[in-house]
Amino acid sequence: MLTEHFVAAISASTKPNTGVTKDAGIFVHEYQPLAAQRHVFKKSAAARNGLAVSREHIFAAQEGKAVVHVYSRDKGNQEAIVPFPERIHSIALAAEDTVLLLGTESGRVLAWETCSGRMVSTSPAHLQPVTSLVVDPTSNFFLSGSADSMIHVWALPTILSFTPDTPRSPIHTLSTHRGPITSLVCGHSASSANIAISTSQDKTAIVWDYHNGRLLRTYLLPECPIAVDLDPADRAFYVAYEDGSLHTISFYDDVQQSTPLDTLRDGALSHRPIQPPTKTRFNADSQKLGGGSSLSVSWDDTTLISGHASGKVALWDIAKGTYISTLATLAGPVTNLHFLPPTGFPNTPEPLFKIHTITKPRQDLASPSSGSSLIPHNYSFNVQLVGKVYAPPISATQERKERKTEFEEALTHPTLPTFMLDEGIAELEQWAHQSTSTVTPAADFLSLSAGVDTNGGAEATLASTNSARNAETQTEMEELKRQVAALQRIQKVTFSQLSELKEERQYLLEKEAQRAKREQQLAGAGRGEGKNSRVNGHGNGNDADGDGDVEMNASTDEHESAASESESNDSDEDEDEDADEGDKSE
Repeated sequence: MLTEHFVAAISASTKPNTGVTKDAGIFVHEYQPLAAQRHVFKKSAAARNGLAVSREHIFAAQEGKAVVHVYSRDKGNQEAIVPFPERIHSIALAAEDTVLLLGTESGRVLAWETCSGRMVSTSPAHLQPVTSLVVDPTSNFFLSGSADSMIHVWALPTILSFTPDTPRSPIHTLSTHRGPITSLVCGHSASSANIAISTSQDKTAIVWDYHNGRLLRTYLLPECPIAVDLDPADRAFYVAYEDGSLHTISFYDDVQQSTPLDTLRDGALSHRPIQPPTKTRFNADSQKLGGGSSLSVSWDDTTLISGHASGKVALWDIAKGTYISTLATLAGPVTNLHFLPPTGFPNTPEPLFKIHTITKPRQDLASPSSGSSLIPHNYSFNVQLVGKVYAPPISATQERKERKTEFEEALTHPTLPTFMLDEGIAELEQWAHQSTSTVTPAADFLSLSAGVDTNGGAEATLASTNSARNAETQTEMEELKRQVAALQRIQKVTFSQLSELKEERQYLLEKEAQRAKREQQLAGAGRGEGKNSRVNGHGNGNDADGDGDVEMNASTDEHESAASESESNDSDEDEDEDADEGDKSE
């Protein structure tokens, strides 16, 4: 059975004269199949964008403090309290949950390897605190947003490099916003065409091609956006406003539906601001939810949960844009919401390793040792290898792993598989070959006369090409004319044959009608003759001679002569018909 959970964190007030927060701070709720609270982690007040969840741990950056609380999901308790040299405003996990990125108050980004304790720092590229961090699916890049309205794109392998002279500076800077960055979200694609979306207090949302540092589209929002999230297919994004309303903004708007091209990457439209339609904005004023502070989309993109300043976690129907229910009412403003990946799928691959206990940051691992090796001599990582290391079968008795079908591979592949790309390119080439009836001969680029007179050679080549095309067209026209003339001749002969057959059929039908009429006349004459003979036989019985013969009168002789004449006429007509039919057949 599939099970889906979400994690909510609140920013509760502290007790008077103490640093202990009131009630609990992090809640684990089951969303499906039974909506209920499953676990609580106490003593935490997470800042906005200050929650990160891995398979084994929950990391919470405490609001207004230089401390990160680490909770063990397996044991259900607080594992460690990790101090840092300055306040932490945002965190995010990368590299299969082995690296925790931390945005500091001074504008730097710290990268902490939780399995080894090594921690490195970037240059202070931001002028104000880093308020938002997001990592792309490949963990090769991450984006940082700050209150100085700047967004930097970083290469994570460069930041984690052991080479001492590696520049730990951003590779791109996105500086279009005019207000503090409130939220960042990255797409789900592992290709170079992935996108990122940023929201700012200047009431704008911008779609970025962060690989190239290029702006794709700007949306003018009606209110100040607080949180943003993308749907699993990167077709639309959802915004939570400070007035408590939500907004669905689709990339496939009226302009996109009217053209087969991807208008999101059209350079001519990149600097043209767009106002999203108001009909896709929805709220629930009667529920008194308060301002929106966090947002998360379910795995199947059917529902949306939002956290509000009143402590309520609201559930929304994305398709209808309506409020469904309140899943929970917590003790403080809901600053963070995270839907966890669903569990219960069959044949789910096991992770290769597991981090049971985190290793606190160690400053001695930040720089390489004095020896010739770039890696410090005391560098080590603590993980448990729980998955099976792939190895090819070496014997016939060893069970072979079943390979995925092409459909399963395409369904689970981070991008389009290679075989699908090859098949698509081959099909496009075949279409192009079929649509092109004639191929223009290519120019001879190795010709000695090509470099003597460039303009003249080009004009001559163009003229020869046009004349060849005209000749081919004229030949095709003549061939088509000949074909049409032949078809017309065949049509004429066919029509004449049909006319003759029709006339022959009419003639045969008339002859058949005449023959049927004569047969009826002969049948009537035969019946009259038989009746007369019976009458004469009864009337002349006394005139019979002694031999018993009956004398026939003159009428009988006349009937016999008439019958013989009719038979002779019939034979003559039959001979005439046979002669006519012979002429027809000839």
